[in-house]
Amino acid sequence: MASKIKYSAIIGSLGQTSDRFMKCGYKDPKVDQVEFPDVIKSLEQMQVLSGADLYQAPSGPYADPEVVNEILTKSNLVASSVLPQVFGERKYQKGSIAAADPAVRKEAMDLCKQNIDFNASLVGSPSVNLWLGQDGFDYPLQTDYTKQWDYLIGNVRELADYNPDIKLTLEGKIREPRNRCLIDTTMTALLVCMEVDRPNVGVAIDTGHVFQAQQSVAQNIEVAARYHKLFMIHANDNYNLWDDDMMVGALRLTEFIEMFYALRKADYDGFISVDIFPYRENQYEATRQSVLNMQKYDEAIDRIGFERLGGLIEEGNPCEMTKVIRECLFK
Repeated sequence: MASKIKYSAIIGSLGQTSDRFMKCGYKDPKVDQVEFPDVIKSLEQMQVLSGADLYQAPSGPYADPEVVNEILTKSNLVASSVLPQVFGERKYQKGSIAAADPAVRKEAMDLCKQNIDFNASLVGSPSVNLWLGQDGFDYPLQTDYTKQWDYLIGNVRELADYNPDIKLTLEGKIREPRNRCLIDTTMTALLVCMEVDRPNVGVAIDTGHVFQAQQSVAQNIEVAARYHKLFMIHANDNYNLWDDDMMVGALRLTEFIEMFYALRKADYDGFISVDIFPYRENQYEATRQSVLNMQKYDEAIDRIGFERLGGLIEEGNPCEMTKVIRECLFK
């Protein structure tokens, strides 16, 4: 069973990266390639990607779809998804499309619709990823949960109807930047999909967000696929306590093998996008190593045998499964 998976990288974290301790950024603009055309050229030179995850900006090269198409085409890449930035400006600090303030909701909706138009002009009409990091709450007795949910459902439905040919993906995260994110898990994202009830609304499963929520990536994948809502995968690794966004496979082996088994089972033929924050590492080499690791996990399904893995799962014997994985991978 040949793999149909394609790989891309989220480029927003491959340029300049900063945190609250290093606000000037970890990368040296004089040395590191942080501008959009340079980033894309560097991704091409890695020779392991077929796509790039972008964000849409009001100005600069990200604002013009013709420029983006030209830059990507020259590097034989396509846009795998585009993210509207409804989380990084001060006006969205208390929410975006589900904010209590109607003026803020309108601004966020206008930006998302602009993003949908932008995507419709890109080669392949990539999906719009709705990561609503500022939509949530921090304290008890701070939020009218019923109204917030109503705003979310109504506005996602409105965005879906704005252009039914563009897919929207909902990405769950348990916390950060809000202490409690409104779409906190894949299961909550699926609940939104069910209530919105539009075929172009699905989920983006971020492996690190699933690990942070103490959940199983493979289970998330299989449940999302059951409802035909598995639209996108973001891949990274972490220590479970936080969204560390480390290189894929830096910490885990068996869980990623299980993930690729679940993707084969779901007949997934979309993108897996590397979503890491390589603050101190070379960002392109970290991305390349992540993809190479995932290719090996995918190959492991063939080495062990897809049908054999299915039989072992039916048997449910973790001792035998551990033995099989060790003997197949560490001969």
